[in-house]
Amino acid sequence: MKKFRKARCPHCGEKLSLLRTWTIKTQGEYKCPKCGGYSNIELDPAVYFFSIGAIVLSGLIYLVWMVAVRTLSLPAILFMLLPYFLFYLLCFFLVRLRKPTVRRKPPAGRPQPSPHQQTQKFTTERDRRRTF
Repeated sequence: MKKFRKARCPHCGEKLSLLRTWTIKTQGEYKCPKCGGYSNIELDPAVYFFSIGAIVLSGLIYLVWMVAVRTLSLPAILFMLLPYFLFYLLCFFLVRLRKPTVRRKPPAGRPQPSPHQQTQKFTTERDRRRTF
């Protein structure tokens, strides 16, 4: 599937190792050691579906185990943790690196009003409406 692939630098195309992916997946930015380019770190939207699937599958395993065996043992607990372990392994292949977006600057000829000035303008308009 196209979704399951190693993370790669969007600037030079170098693939990251699984260990490197594991260490950067909770950070917000990545600097490529090969080309020096900065990238934003994102998780694929499929991560949310897999996490919900792991929770539901673990709950079903618990339900079936308790109905069938009626006792909770160490092998049962390990069996219920299996979906979470699989989810954790899948997360390595769902990390994406994207080029950062460039924010546009406002035109040089028009100064932008400060937030304080905008609040004052709103307050004076509201006061005008109150007085009839």
